[in-house]
Amino acid sequence: MALGEGAAGSIVPQRFQARLKRAALVVVAALVAVFVTVPVYVMVAVAVQSPTAVFSGGDVNLIVESVTFRNFAVLFQETNTVRYFFNSLVVTASSTVLSTALAVGAGYGLTRFEFTGKTLAARVVLFAYMFSPIVLAIPLYVIFYTLGLLDSYFALTMALTAISAPFTIWLMWQYFQTVPIALEESAWVRGASRTRTIWEVVLPVARPGYISAAIFAFAVAWNDFTMSRVVMSSEEMYTITVGASLFLDRVSIGWGETMAVSLLICIPPFLIAVFLQNYLLQGFNVGGLE
Repeated sequence: MALGEGAAGSIVPQRFQARLKRAALVVVAALVAVFVTVPVYVMVAVAVQSPTAVFSGGDVNLIVESVTFRNFAVLFQETNTVRYFFNSLVVTASSTVLSTALAVGAGYGLTRFEFTGKTLAARVVLFAYMFSPIVLAIPLYVIFYTLGLLDSYFALTMALTAISAPFTIWLMWQYFQTVPIALEESAWVRGASRTRTIWEVVLPVARPGYISAAIFAFAVAWNDFTMSRVVMSSEEMYTITVGASLFLDRVSIGWGETMAVSLLICIPPFLIAVFLQNYLLQGFNVGGLE
């Protein structure tokens, strides 16, 4: 029959449909790749060339003919980039550790212990993540101002944790549900305490889950602008995202230096994506987010 190669009731042959889907997938992937890589290439090209090479002749030259670190040298010598970067590392590391620890503890408790309103509590935690950071900024500012904690690493760490913890807790609650209770029961039969069981049995199995939670918390803290701008009042306490925004108002800082600091901001997330992407995918898939 003429329709022998197609599906039942189909006019277009199945083989042609498969090729059409494959071609559409390739086109979409190519468009996404171009959309993502072109801005990154422009950033790198401007960052590693001198301003005279980029803007020579009144045109923008994006073909890298010679590489220079002049833009980075200006950042390190004439701005507080190193201080901004250090501030970001401190609050990001602190918030990531705290948020992940809360997620593991709360997620395990929601999974293994029975109490009234457990499911409601888990859903309320996720609902809290729906609030925009700007909605939380003013109440947190009032709280930190009252306690005299403004312009401190502690205040910003707490603020960033308040943003990321609801989702990481919900993620670990989902992930711990995939860890068989039989593993813990087997350890208990052999005389292991609950604490030892968690450290030696549960956490190794749940590694993809809490690494995914840590990556999410890191992304929230590292890319934050709103909370840093609200909580930190002195320039020496600004994070790299807030500090980099100040360069746009400085006459002595051009596009080369701006792209250079943007490249520096992108390096830590890029390294994490390269080396921990497998854990991220496993954590989100097994955690019920596929």
